[in-house]
Amino acid sequence: MINLGYVAFFVLLLAALLLAIKQMSVALDEVDIERFTLWTSIASVIAGLPIMLW
Repeated sequence: MINLGYVAFFVLLLAALLLAIKQMSVALDEVDIERFTLWTSIASVIAGLPIMLW
């Protein structure tokens, strides 16, 4: 049976990743390289969390 805790965790990660990608887009539109770099780093950590926590 599927553990709903894992499903909720991965849905939360997906939502956080989508938010980070949106913030990256906003930073690029404003030509804010520092903020873009920050959000790229955050998105990279979020994308790597499932592998790091496995």
